[in-house]
Amino acid sequence: MRSLCVPALAALLTCCGGSSPTPPMPKPPVQLPAIEHDFGVIPHGQSSSHDFVLDTKLLGGPCVPLRVHLDCSCGRGQLVLRHSNGTERLLDGSPLPGNAPTADETLIARVLIDTLTKDPIDLKKTVSHGFVVLQPTNDRDGTGRRNWPLLLRFGIECPVLLQPFAALDFGSVPASAEPAILTTLSGDEHHLGVKFGAAESSHPAITVTLEPQGDKVLVRTRCKPGEPGNHGAIIRIGTDLPSGYKVHLDVKWKAVPDLVATPTAKLSFRADLGREQRPEEATSQYLLVTDHDVRRKPEFTVHEIVSDDGRDATSSFAITLQPVPSQSRQHRLFVRYLGGQQNGFRGRLVLTKDGAAGPFLPIELVVFAAKT
Repeated sequence: MRSLCVPALAALLTCCGGSSPTPPMPKPPVQLPAIEHDFGVIPHGQSSSHDFVLDTKLLGGPCVPLRVHLDCSCGRGQLVLRHSNGTERLLDGSPLPGNAPTADETLIARVLIDTLTKDPIDLKKTVSHGFVVLQPTNDRDGTGRRNWPLLLRFGIECPVLLQPFAALDFGSVPASAEPAILTTLSGDEHHLGVKFGAAESSHPAITVTLEPQGDKVLVRTRCKPGEPGNHGAIIRIGTDLPSGYKVHLDVKWKAVPDLVATPTAKLSFRADLGREQRPEEATSQYLLVTDHDVRRKPEFTVHEIVSDDGRDATSSFAITLQPVPSQSRQHRLFVRYLGGQQNGFRGRLVLTKDGAAGPFLPIELVVFAAKT
């Protein structure tokens, strides 16, 4: 019997209902080469930009450039298509086929390093990473996106020294507080005779004064927190350097109320609605309550417990306030259910500092029927 060659055997199997050979797997996309640029050492307060040119022929097919991602907070990227006649069009980040480069266009990733957003300290030359995101024009859901790596090398030279802080973070600042942070300012070894001028703040909650101390200057920054929430400001301090350099200090703080319940101003739990809770059943039903205003005593009293529909529910709950030994202005607020709420309870527990005069700390209170 004659033996069949492999192609003939495959054809015979196909004709006879056999399985055909598995088609070859598609080749993975070619690894895109990283593009590098050395920005050199940039004087603090100045910026430097560079156009990274991407050879789109390496992509193997038409792609739409979407955005530039940089891991350095001082870097900003922009995608530009430059026509052979010198004109440019900016890309808006949408994956529309019309945003793909034409045969007459070159893809540019324009990167700006702005040292003004960095802390005023020397930075040895380092490598920062980034990439350009591209999406094939036939890709409808983004699963085929590719990243073209970028490498940015730069250092920062700052003519001043700030010790111990080159950036100021006040953390959480209660409404009644007005904390201050002190740091010293001087010229570095190459600018020993620098003189410092007026200081200004970009936010009215932050005030700053300069106090000479020998060859250094004490920078006293005070925070009056203002409206609750996270805030930021920039302090600018002039110098007599020929470049007109100004020292920039980043300031952050979170303004919080004086009266605070943590972790949240809400306490909810389950209980047998038909009877009084035993003390051991209520040991986990507590919050921490704090009065940050040091001008008054730290103790709270209960002002009212009232349901959402306005009914007094004081007799349905036992409230205990216990001082926290390690925190002089903090108490544990324990709540124990005493009965009388057959359909559960939704309302609020209100603490006060001075009876009807307040100020008040309202806490949402919810009791569910225990599962049987």
